[in-house]
Amino acid sequence: MLDSVNAPAREGARQWVHTLLEEGQTESVAGRVIEILLVMLIVANVAAVALETIPSLALKFHGLFVAFEEFSLAIYAGEYGLRVWSSVEDPRVAARGAWRGRLQFMLRPMMVVDFLAFAPGIVGIFLGIDLRVLRIFRLFRLLKLARYSQALQSLLNVLYVERSALLASTILLLAVTCLFGELMHLAEGRAQPNTLGTMPGAMYWALTTLTTVGYGDITPATPLGKIIAGVTMVTGLALFALPVGIIANGFVTGLSRRRFAITWGMLRRQPLFAGFDIDALTEMLETPSAAVIREHAHVTVAGREAGEFYLIVSGCARGEAEDAEIELGAGDTIGAEALEHSALYRRTVTAATEMRVIAFPGDELRRLCRKYPVLRERIESAAICDHLIACDTSPAERVRVLEAENAKLRTALSNLVLEKLGL
Repeated sequence: MLDSVNAPAREGARQWVHTLLEEGQTESVAGRVIEILLVMLIVANVAAVALETIPSLALKFHGLFVAFEEFSLAIYAGEYGLRVWSSVEDPRVAARGAWRGRLQFMLRPMMVVDFLAFAPGIVGIFLGIDLRVLRIFRLFRLLKLARYSQALQSLLNVLYVERSALLASTILLLAVTCLFGELMHLAEGRAQPNTLGTMPGAMYWALTTLTTVGYGDITPATPLGKIIAGVTMVTGLALFALPVGIIANGFVTGLSRRRFAITWGMLRRQPLFAGFDIDALTEMLETPSAAVIREHAHVTVAGREAGEFYLIVSGCARGEAEDAEIELGAGDTIGAEALEHSALYRRTVTAATEMRVIAFPGDELRRLCRKYPVLRERIESAAICDHLIACDTSPAERVRVLEAENAKLRTALSNLVLEKLGL
């Protein structure tokens, strides 16, 4: 009996923890504060690793460094445990079952980084290993910053997506290194047997020359060797531009997918704005902002303040009602509650795929609706349709309600046109 009573509370706490910790799931003040504190802790840990290498500081503040390390390990272990515990709130994890889903969640790259951030330190404390030996693992904590930076996540994704092209450029680099190393070995091997008399030594020269580092510890002495060195330098400039171009192009492309511009034609094609003239659409174009919402992220959460109204440009979403769910796609709207001041969202809507949406702030939406009453009627009509679907209303009743709403919209739009014409 006690377990059945505590189950809803436990599930509610688990959902709250999941939305709080998983980046992109919530914009609450608590979520932002926790994110900032974790980022500050990561930066402080990296600074501590560096400061510990200064003998005077390490001797004077040894106890403080140890206490800070133990505190950090506790925070990282707790964060990791909470993420694993609450991961079943993610539909992708829950679909595989509680234990199997959590296991696969723990094998995700970022979760592996989280594990390496604290596990070696805990093992080192129990086994009495010198913390200096574990310093390299402590630097893994810097990779945790990828959770809180969309740009860094995009860069890591580019490295994964372009792995084949980067591997090909690496193989090309090794081949060119061997080629010029062999040429220099043949040209300068007899003149400089101590440095270029072997292939490994010649390849070392070729690598430093191709990368334009040029330490100057090995220099050609013969005219032929100088010609080979010049060709090697020029080749290095072109060769290293290849992977840089691959990464830069992939990075820019990845960022452009996360942003899109709201155009006049885009608004005109939306059913919500059909029939509006150029002046009205131009005014509406200045109000909204574009946003890309990741798969399985919450668009709205029931009970939270309805601060924005969303129009779906692409992608799909799922609205959760008490007894039913509704599917939303391109052209549908989310958050009609923003029409009312200080209203709360009545439904939790989750992105089923990556979505592009146009977001209207509540204040601006209400201003536009006061100027264009037909816009308010269309938004309310769309909300009524969603409610009828969620409530499983009979088809005949849906048709009757929709016909009545269409008649009202036609009248309102006609009045708006007549008002514009001054009739």
